[in-house]
Amino acid sequence: MPVKRRVNITIDAETLRIADRVARRKKMSRSELIRTAIRQTAGAQVRQDETELRRKRQEEAVETMDRLARKAGKWPAIEILREWRYRSEREQ
Repeated sequence: MPVKRRVNITIDAETLRIADRVARRKKMSRSELIRTAIRQTAGAQVRQDETELRRKRQEEAVETMDRLARKAGKWPAIEILREWRYRSEREQ
């Protein structure tokens, strides 16, 4: 079990009441509720960052393909992409 450290935080009264109510309902301590909330928030942020990075890479790939398409003229892009996707799915 990881070593736990005591910290002091400041929370307004209403937020504290909500935390206590939720902790009671979930049958956990206030501290555990806060730890869980922090872990969930951090996990959500990591997933959001990964999604944003994936979206950015996809946009860059599309821009590259558009640039190549303009440079190469008419070429069977859809057929090439479908073949690549089909090959990638078989390899997994």
